[in-house]
Amino acid sequence: MLNLYNTLTRKKELLKPRVASMFSMYTCGPTVYRDAHIGNLRSYLMADWIRRVLVASGFDVVHVKNITDVGHMRQEVLEQGEDKVIAAAIAEGKTPAEIAEFYTNRFLADESTLNILPVSHLPRATDHVPEMVSITERLLAGDLAYEVDGNVYFAVAEFPDYGRLSGNIHESQLQEAVRVEADPKKRDPRDFTLWKTAEPGRTLKWPSPWGDGFPGWHIECSAMSMKYFGEKFDIHTGGVDNIFPHHEGEIAQSEGVTGNSVVSYWVHGQHLLADGVKMAKSSGNAFIVADLEERGIDPLAFRYLCMTARYSTRLNFTFSSLKAAENALNKLRRFYVVWGRGSEDSNRDRDGENSWWTRFIDAVNDDLNLPVGLDVIWRLTESELPNVSKRVVLNKIDKILGLSLEETPDMFNVPESVNILAQKRDSHRKNKEFLLADSLREEMGLEGYSIQDGTSISSVRLKNRSELREEKWPAISSSSEIPSDLESSSEVEYTVGIVANGYPDDAERCLRSIDKYSGTLSKEILLLDNGNDEGVGRQFESL
Repeated sequence: MLNLYNTLTRKKELLKPRVASMFSMYTCGPTVYRDAHIGNLRSYLMADWIRRVLVASGFDVVHVKNITDVGHMRQEVLEQGEDKVIAAAIAEGKTPAEIAEFYTNRFLADESTLNILPVSHLPRATDHVPEMVSITERLLAGDLAYEVDGNVYFAVAEFPDYGRLSGNIHESQLQEAVRVEADPKKRDPRDFTLWKTAEPGRTLKWPSPWGDGFPGWHIECSAMSMKYFGEKFDIHTGGVDNIFPHHEGEIAQSEGVTGNSVVSYWVHGQHLLADGVKMAKSSGNAFIVADLEERGIDPLAFRYLCMTARYSTRLNFTFSSLKAAENALNKLRRFYVVWGRGSEDSNRDRDGENSWWTRFIDAVNDDLNLPVGLDVIWRLTESELPNVSKRVVLNKIDKILGLSLEETPDMFNVPESVNILAQKRDSHRKNKEFLLADSLREEMGLEGYSIQDGTSISSVRLKNRSELREEKWPAISSSSEIPSDLESSSEVEYTVGIVANGYPDDAERCLRSIDKYSGTLSKEILLLDNGNDEGVGRQFESL
């Protein structure tokens, strides 16, 4: 059975459903004013794998994921009265409803591309404003909130457990963590907005007992989760940046209304980094699924890449690591196809199948340890288990991995004319006519086929997407891929290394300074880039 790290209790816990044989799970969804970047999608992949493991263990899962189409992504945005959905609509000449619908559909398409299962319910914040107003009224009635000039605030001082999820339990820590300019209407700078009065000219607004306005960010998830699950549910997922203030505020609201603990398990996924920095649009390092597709990279390679690290650890994204994941995925697909060719069901080893499945499920049940799960798979490929049984096990495992291996076309099913060329090439090899054999290999390669030589005959298959992709420069994933010249004698007087990582103007200034002040000394300059932008790469090449 699945054990997960509960952020609230700070320990791994065995998941137990409140209702026998069924888990209820809520995931904080996107704010739909722009595309979700792949860092956002990593946390949705985590929730998808949790769901798949529970289903594989025999449970039903009711999964709710909200769509925030009002636009309060961060507390400081809310405090300033800004709305990113409205801002995006104005910039693109669309209504807020049009921009929200457009990016909702884009988000769902991206999830489908990554094989993230559709949720049971996809509530939109704008459809649940009455529920948000109702919760706000109940908090006011319970003296956990107060109203000032049409704005309603949650009174943090009246909820003693505030800060328990994030660990920001002292007043000074909470004030530091909020990091926003104080709202003079608040009694306490730590208080957060439940309802904000609409400024003149605002388009997205709703009637309320306190006048026209719009809901706070945190109240949305309290309203939608309790609308579909009631006052208690099992699992709440999100990214680590949701812990404070969003989930902290959600706990205060929901428990303030119900008087009891609402969520059993809080599970948070760590950041996706790009070159060691958190992926974010503001940092200029946010890639979306379309960016991967435009580069000719299989988006499912990103799903595979995310399985190479624990959800609770940061994962550093580079295109080199993504391409390495793509190569591993394509290799796994070839194994899957080979195991299915000519396999007889009568040769199955059912005890062996159960043993390998147990090894895999034990790994992922340990706090969703997918890296160890992948290791089990690669050990399976090397095992003595009959091919038909390997394929049976991998089919079962893939219900959790979500790599759609069953949909893999047979890349070894090539036209007869290609097989004839391969046989002719084998004949040349046997006769030691290697130039003729190499010529045929090159001809077949240009036509989109790859040849792997065996001891007596060769196998031929269709090239995969990564093999057909034309790379302008070879990608290097680690220093081990570069031959060492440390034992060789020096050919120049000194070497300068520059780590550029996407800053061509700075790199050019460094190069010109080195050239200017090095005089007649012989030198070599090594310029290292992260390979994320081919345009930048071309600039470096021109230097």
